[in-house]
Amino acid sequence: MTDEPSVIPIIPMKPLADGKSRLAKYLSAKERADLTIGMLRRVLTAIRGAGIDFFWVVGGDWRIRNLARNFDGLWIEDFGRNLNDTVGQAFERIHQRGHSALYLPGDLPFLKPSDLHSLLRSSARRRNITLAPARGDGGTNAILVPLGMAFQPELGPGSFTKHLAQAGKLEISVAICSSLGIGFDLDIYDDLVAYEHMEPDLRNRLTPARGRATAEPTPPAQGSYDIPD
Repeated sequence: MTDEPSVIPIIPMKPLADGKSRLAKYLSAKERADLTIGMLRRVLTAIRGAGIDFFWVVGGDWRIRNLARNFDGLWIEDFGRNLNDTVGQAFERIHQRGHSALYLPGDLPFLKPSDLHSLLRSSARRRNITLAPARGDGGTNAILVPLGMAFQPELGPGSFTKHLAQAGKLEISVAICSSLGIGFDLDIYDDLVAYEHMEPDLRNRLTPARGRATAEPTPPAQGSYDIPD
């Protein structure tokens, strides 16, 4: 990135065994885990393609940790009580280091570098809080908080309206960035069916090993982690 201050994306993740529970009726635990890894890989690929120098993946397990490190990002054990606490603390830590903070979920199967370029342009060189609405439940699929602005995440169903109201109370300028790549997250089986129509063979593209007999690798030994103070 050429603009200052730089932006650090935050991608909060659950352990794969706990993720995408609403798909459990339709997909096995391994299928759900592989799908989650495939979507996260797309998100990290888009971040790198957008020229963003660094990112944090917060939480998850050893497969998520390894994927984050393969993309030269920082993996951190989850330090929050819940999603909003984790993201809020991450905002504070990133601001303390002199950077703007960008929340992104890890389940955006259509995310491309151009979506992130649009989001960054909407911030008007970090003068605006920038929000990207989800296209399903009224949630928020991206929050860019420039350095020096106090803003607390209120993620969950209906969060987009809550975020707009919070910005209004704080008298903070807000930009709204709507794009297919940021707007479509994958939570339920109907999402997966619809997205397969939008991008044929989506699951095979996200999980290229699907359908081939592959052994699950052995988890690496536990070691020290890079946790920012």
